[in-house]
Amino acid sequence: MTRMTLRSRALGAVSALAVATLITAGAASAQTTNATIRGTVYEGDAPENGGEVVARETATGFSYRGRINADGSYALVGVRPGSYAITATTADGQVATDVVSVGVAQSASLDLSVGAVTGAVSDDATDVGDIVVTGRRLVEVRTPENSTNVTLQQIQTLPQINRNFLNFAALAPGVRVSQNEQEVTISAGGQRAEAINAFIDGASLKSNVISGGIQGQDDSRGNPFPQAAIGEFRIITQNFKAEYEQASSAIITAITRSGTNEFHGEIFGAYRDQDFIEQDVFSRRRNQTEADLEVQQYGAALGGPIIQDRLHFFGSYEHKQENRAATVNLGRQTPAYQTQFAQYIGTFATPFEEDLFFGKLSFQAAEGHLFDLSVTYRDEADTTGVGGANSIERASGLQQTTKSAQLRYQWQGEGFVNEASIDYRDYNYNPTASNFDTRGASFRIFETGYDPFGGVSILNIGGSGSRQNITDWTMTFRDDLTFTDIDFHGSHTLKMGVKFSAQNYVVDKEFGRNPEFFFDLNGTASGNAAVPYRVQLGNRFPTVDLDNNVYGLYIQDDWRLTDQLEINLGIRWDYEDNANNVDYVTPANVLTGLNQWIASTDGGKPAGYKPSWFNVNDYISTGSNRDAYAKAFQPRIGFSYDVFGDRETVIFGGAGRYYDRVNFNFAFDEVAKGGDFTRNAFFSTTGRPAGVANGGPTDPILWQASYFTAAGLDPVLNNIPARGEAFLLKNDFEPPRTDQFNLGLRQRFGDWQTEFTLAYGKTENEFTWQYLNRCREPNAPNDGDGFGDNGGFCSPGGTNPYRTYLVSDHSKEREFTALYVKLDKNYTRESGWGLNVAYTWADSQQNGGDDNFCFDCFSVATSPMRNSPNNEHHRIVANGIVDLPAGFQLSGILTLGSGTPFNVFDGTGSRFYYRPSGAYPEQDNFIIPAAFAYRNLDLRLTKSIDLWDAGELQLYVDAINVFDFYNYSGFNGDKGSPNFGNPSSVLFPTRTLQFGARYSF
Repeated sequence: MTRMTLRSRALGAVSALAVATLITAGAASAQTTNATIRGTVYEGDAPENGGEVVARETATGFSYRGRINADGSYALVGVRPGSYAITATTADGQVATDVVSVGVAQSASLDLSVGAVTGAVSDDATDVGDIVVTGRRLVEVRTPENSTNVTLQQIQTLPQINRNFLNFAALAPGVRVSQNEQEVTISAGGQRAEAINAFIDGASLKSNVISGGIQGQDDSRGNPFPQAAIGEFRIITQNFKAEYEQASSAIITAITRSGTNEFHGEIFGAYRDQDFIEQDVFSRRRNQTEADLEVQQYGAALGGPIIQDRLHFFGSYEHKQENRAATVNLGRQTPAYQTQFAQYIGTFATPFEEDLFFGKLSFQAAEGHLFDLSVTYRDEADTTGVGGANSIERASGLQQTTKSAQLRYQWQGEGFVNEASIDYRDYNYNPTASNFDTRGASFRIFETGYDPFGGVSILNIGGSGSRQNITDWTMTFRDDLTFTDIDFHGSHTLKMGVKFSAQNYVVDKEFGRNPEFFFDLNGTASGNAAVPYRVQLGNRFPTVDLDNNVYGLYIQDDWRLTDQLEINLGIRWDYEDNANNVDYVTPANVLTGLNQWIASTDGGKPAGYKPSWFNVNDYISTGSNRDAYAKAFQPRIGFSYDVFGDRETVIFGGAGRYYDRVNFNFAFDEVAKGGDFTRNAFFSTTGRPAGVANGGPTDPILWQASYFTAAGLDPVLNNIPARGEAFLLKNDFEPPRTDQFNLGLRQRFGDWQTEFTLAYGKTENEFTWQYLNRCREPNAPNDGDGFGDNGGFCSPGGTNPYRTYLVSDHSKEREFTALYVKLDKNYTRESGWGLNVAYTWADSQQNGGDDNFCFDCFSVATSPMRNSPNNEHHRIVANGIVDLPAGFQLSGILTLGSGTPFNVFDGTGSRFYYRPSGAYPEQDNFIIPAAFAYRNLDLRLTKSIDLWDAGELQLYVDAINVFDFYNYSGFNGDKGSPNFGNPSSVLFPTRTLQFGARYSF
């Protein structure tokens, strides 16, 4: 099936589904971002029977309605985050009113009492008729979820240096954001970044092909979405409901900003350069010159009415430009080499640029009918691969582009809300050598004797040899239907939904496809310094174009048994029809070569030996014996109990099963890796002619200048034997699965909301590639967290069609235990300050390797359980805002961690043991003596200047890692060395200052 055919069919299918939904039930935005407001309407102590509750958004005039049930309860569902005037009108005409704010995906509680004024008058008061009411943010207490909301105020006020709203996910307990200047990835619950899913306006950002978890984050120093367009977001780390899909550790769900009945806009910019950045301690010790750097970030946003109370617009643009410089130095500072290569030595610009666009229209055609249409465009370009011995000619350009659009429509009927969306997304990942058509040249010397595949690189010029072009295209239809007026042994809010996503993945990879010639500057290897002694050229991978259809169904019942007890019951089912190459046919030479290796004595193994865990029939696909996994049923249950019925003390908990997915990159390996090989030919001025000499290091080919051309070189390389690697997926494997359990307590103390949660997660079926070519069963057991004997490696002999056989293993497990503590006193203008503290105690264990391979495993199932790489036992993240005199405001984020483990290479006993994540770094002081290996305090000082009727100007300075704490990495893991545990690098960032301004009206 061609890509165009898939898109045409997908568009037709989605259109038909959308039309059918509009005719039968209506449609609109996914419920993963909208809020629910529940409560009871009273007269005195008695609940009212009958009537209506209306929520009118104060900024837009959009309205939501719900019925007052016989027990006085009501529910408003599908509510966009924002501020609302809530009016309850009883059956006998009495009225109660309040003004409140709700956050993204919240299930908030609000009781109303007719005949009473709700709240107290404040500076934020809103005049509704003859009653003055107060706007305040509702607190979410009756939910089994463990979640943290990050508000627009926090996004705009807290310090950061790259305008990526995902940085603030670290404010939630149990969540880690990578300290890496080259990319931002998020992990939670002791799992890898790939276990995360993020939603913006209900549309998933899950990366389907490559790693990183969130699309566009792998290898990118850019941002996935314009921060100015984000209104608020929520991180859910435990017990997320059945409406959320394809995540086993945490969910991030964000809502975009919308236009209002008044014009609002902003213009902003921030700047820093190398003079504002403290050089790290190791660079100073090496007397290393600080690299040039200039970072500019700027943009604008504007929103307002087109038709009052009906049609609004919002748009934003952001630009990020990093003018970096890379220094090219020779591998050895020999004067003769410096003269010979002077034109290549120096400092060269390696810029990064990103443009982000977002536009949105919101239209309430009539009360109860709300449309949203939004578009997003992301384009970024990065220059990499330059520096050290790599000249500017070796540069590679990383291009990433995302185009997306979404149409949403919400219909509120009598006792129900139907929401649906159509999401389009086209993502392209395209790292490409800048001079792919210019042959590469590597100039080397041999200081300890000739090594045909070694030597010291003095300079590498010409083009790099690799490029990739990966496209991840999706068209997704969702429909969510919610019934609110169901009374049966209490009140029920019943949600159900369906998802269909047509997906197409195109992967085109070329590694080492630009020929690279190697020169010995002393002329010894080939007999002449101007004659290359070796050339290498990789084989082209086949292009893989695969279609995959994803289906999802769920039903969720939020059952309020009494005014104090609520039970949440749900089940979800997900299905992908081609995640595991269901139509793939294993090439005949793979089976032939596999049987040949088993029967052989290659590498000294016994004839007929294969690892005891291997069954060849589990991995050979005939094109009809591989089924898509259809048992991904995910039951989820939660509860919340308001102990005294006053929403002050709430016990909550739950359990659930969550299935994730396997990235298509692994299925690609099975199809394409057989062609992953590189040919090397050796030359000399005294060698034998091509066709006579075998071209190996000891029998080089007589050099001819025509070999610098494709016409001359190709016939030579075609006669050089080369073998690829065979990757075999296990037939009918089960995708990764996590079972989560949590139990917690929420307690309010005045203005403070506290939360204490015990959390547990058990992950199974995680994907790993492991070697099949073992020599024997293990002859030494594991030593605690140390890997025992792996059976050795007996590679296939020279007559075998493949050099290695790797098979997928699905026995990798993780176990996560944690205590989450949250202390929240939210900022208000009246109090002038706010403080939020998140503490995590955690223990995360796993078997297998750290990434998608386990070369040290005989089998993953028999590998030791040991620390996960991110197993930090104690972590504190506190953020606060405080108003100061004269229009100043101070905000900050303090992060303290006990430290993550590093790998240990233990040769101190009778045998060597590799102990991954086997030791922890030394800890330093911060208030508590010797408690923290990671310490970081970021501050922002803002001065607000009122421009009267022209708006407000804010000037600010960010001080990142203000105390310049040395947060070390690169620890020496050699247990027998006197330098064991000593670091060799520091984590990003060192102390950094950034200056910025924001004008808003």
